[in-house]
Amino acid sequence: MGAHSGLKRAPLVLGAADGLTLILGLTAGLARMPHALVHAAVSGGLAELVGMSAAVWLSDAKGGFLVALGCGIATLAACVIPVLPYVFTGGWEALSASLVLVCLVGAAVSWLRPERGWLAVAETYGVLLAAAVLCFAASLI
Repeated sequence: MGAHSGLKRAPLVLGAADGLTLILGLTAGLARMPHALVHAAVSGGLAELVGMSAAVWLSDAKGGFLVALGCGIATLAACVIPVLPYVFTGGWEALSASLVLVCLVGAAVSWLRPERGWLAVAETYGVLLAAAVLCFAASLI
């Protein structure tokens, strides 16, 4: 892939990484309230759809609106996909399935990154682990 395709992937990586860190925070704080978690994820994802699209569109005049919208959609998807298990079940089953979905979206982020291989995987999951630990610690307050 050429450098140009890497530039189009960057907003997708940005949006998905942002959405994953947001949903990790929401899950840590609201895992015991699945109804609230689903509403917070959808509301947060929709707000992020607008916010991240606007941020990319307003900060990169050459990127274009569709590239910016791609970032927003990636953010929304990364926020909502991991909470889908909470729509159907709760407890440890939902949490386990949600974490699997986080890992799958994280794998997609790693694959989309311009870096390839273990470095991309280690950095992506390192960021997600840091976000999860910080959000879990905040949930104990």
